[in-house]
Amino acid sequence: MSPIKICSAFVIVTVLCVTRLVVAGPLDMISRQTAARQQGGAVLFFASYQGILREIEYNPIIFNEVLVNQGSAYSNDTGVFTAPVAGIYQFVFTAQLCRGNHNNLWHFMVKGDQRMVCHAQVSGGDTTLNTCYLMDELKKGDPVWMKQIVGSCAWASTISKTITFSGVLLASEGVSTLGGKYGSGSSCPLPSLGHTKSIVSVSAGQSATLSTVAIAMLLCLLLLD
Repeated sequence: MSPIKICSAFVIVTVLCVTRLVVAGPLDMISRQTAARQQGGAVLFFASYQGILREIEYNPIIFNEVLVNQGSAYSNDTGVFTAPVAGIYQFVFTAQLCRGNHNNLWHFMVKGDQRMVCHAQVSGGDTTLNTCYLMDELKKGDPVWMKQIVGSCAWASTISKTITFSGVLLASEGVSTLGGKYGSGSSCPLPSLGHTKSIVSVSAGQSATLSTVAIAMLLCLLLLD
């Protein structure tokens, strides 16, 4: 193949790649917006328990003060969160430990299984706030709740909100609800000459396309020289 034909092919491939990168942003945004509408928007909740969780079993713990419940997936009647859509969720449990010798154990329960143990222990007159996190992939309809084991003890005043249970949908069907799309990216390999590599970063607009074409033509001139 002649150098002129090689240059022509190089310029065409470059223009096509840049065009793909320029239009990828708006198309990805439309895709994310469509997915968000299909799943009914954001899913998140934040609930607290007022009073003392004494040294008995609570299964589930019913967090009766609901501060946020977007998506209406948490029930303050049962204490159970039910996943409205399949996806990756993150849950957080906090508890202010009672004073005295307590072996505190709480479990993140998913579909009736003990998915994670939250353990904390203090002695004497000490007290501290214990925080535990769980990230899990759920199917639509999967229930999640908190269970307290016998011997555990936590307390909260009417205004402190130191016993809480919260959760948020991070991603559903490959689409991040926090913005952006995980597991993908816009890339387009460009031909290289010898050991020279061209890395083009494009935000959007005609100026980016023209500058990239100019670089391609300059490389062609070097090849023809």
